[in-house]
Amino acid sequence: MKEGEHNMQAILYIGHGSRVQRGNEELLAFVGKAKKKNPQIRIQETCFIELASPAIQTGIDSCVRQGAAKIAVVPVLLLSAGHAKLDIPKEIEQAEKRYPDVTFSYGKVMGVDPAMVDLLTARLEMGGLKQTKRPPVYEARESASVLLVGRGSSDPDANSDLTKIARLLWEAAPVSEVNTCYLAATHPTLDEGLDQLLKSPHARVFIVPYLLFSGVLMKELRQKLGELSERTDKQFILCPYLGFDDQLVEVLVDRVNTLLQEEVS
Repeated sequence: MKEGEHNMQAILYIGHGSRVQRGNEELLAFVGKAKKKNPQIRIQETCFIELASPAIQTGIDSCVRQGAAKIAVVPVLLLSAGHAKLDIPKEIEQAEKRYPDVTFSYGKVMGVDPAMVDLLTARLEMGGLKQTKRPPVYEARESASVLLVGRGSSDPDANSDLTKIARLLWEAAPVSEVNTCYLAATHPTLDEGLDQLLKSPHARVFIVPYLLFSGVLMKELRQKLGELSERTDKQFILCPYLGFDDQLVEVLVDRVNTLLQEEVS
């Protein structure tokens, strides 16, 4: 590939966008780390699906203005739901009409990846769960439950992916059960998930928000768990949310590189 051709390739990262400005700033810092892993690509822009700017078309305009002939579009999303399957492809379609000479390729979300399970076991460790270095034998499992809190989607695939991740986490972590609940769009809701755990025989409950950015959620959760602790003798432990972790940068860069390799071959 000649030097000049390299400059024609752009990467456009697309985050969800949050009403809470700190969430958008965290996303930009996170993407900043991923950009550094492909220093040979001069044109790298970030935009948002909703609630924050720049919007997707503005991000595409910016790449084209800088001379991009090929744009690799990378969703910075944990799970594949309506945004990844419908909204972003629609935006790409619109851009293809506006820029018939530009080639667009579209990458995958972070999805079900072994790194996610490592990240979750690290979150449980932060919450005080002792780790076994190999998959736990049944007898070595603690009397503990884990509740993974997902964003929730009307797309069954996104919800079943979280269920898959829960299963993989159960295979890896020495706990008795791993359940899922959702903040929106589907059941069990957060309250239903917590109620279920009140009935469970296990003494310790680890709550792990499966989210890149938590906004108001962590405050709400702390309050809820405080109230529950007073009503029951169970120990509720709120673990840190996934956040824009360095391990996740690797997953994102992997998605970027897969896309760039497809363009070359």
